[in-house]
Amino acid sequence: MLSNVLSYQDYRAEFGYDADAELLHGRVIGINAVVDFYGKDIEELKQEFKTSIESYVEYCHKIGTKPEKTWSGKLTLRPTEAQRRRYAVAAAIAHKSLNAWMVDVLDRESLQAEGGAIAAE
Repeated sequence: MLSNVLSYQDYRAEFGYDADAELLHGRVIGINAVVDFYGKDIEELKQEFKTSIESYVEYCHKIGTKPEKTWSGKLTLRPTEAQRRRYAVAAAIAHKSLNAWMVDVLDRESLQAEGGAIAAE
């Protein structure tokens, strides 16, 4: 399986090739801050990812804020009426509330997506 995701501590980053810079470029995902990093090869990219996360956490502590401010805790979905009906039926078949069923589906899919993450630790 091909993956363009790095993992370090509780942080994830996507990366790709920046043709203009002729370097690999990564960006941390799942946080409000913009944390970018570059490397000439995958090992350097991993090291720069770790360094960037450590700098980000240190900076947050220095200014007195908590690192990684992500979500408000609410997630709004806007399915079509036909999708909503299918989801409700699938939840009922699974003997779950619609919310519990959706959380299970999203957990399964997100864990599968993260399964291909390359550890930078």
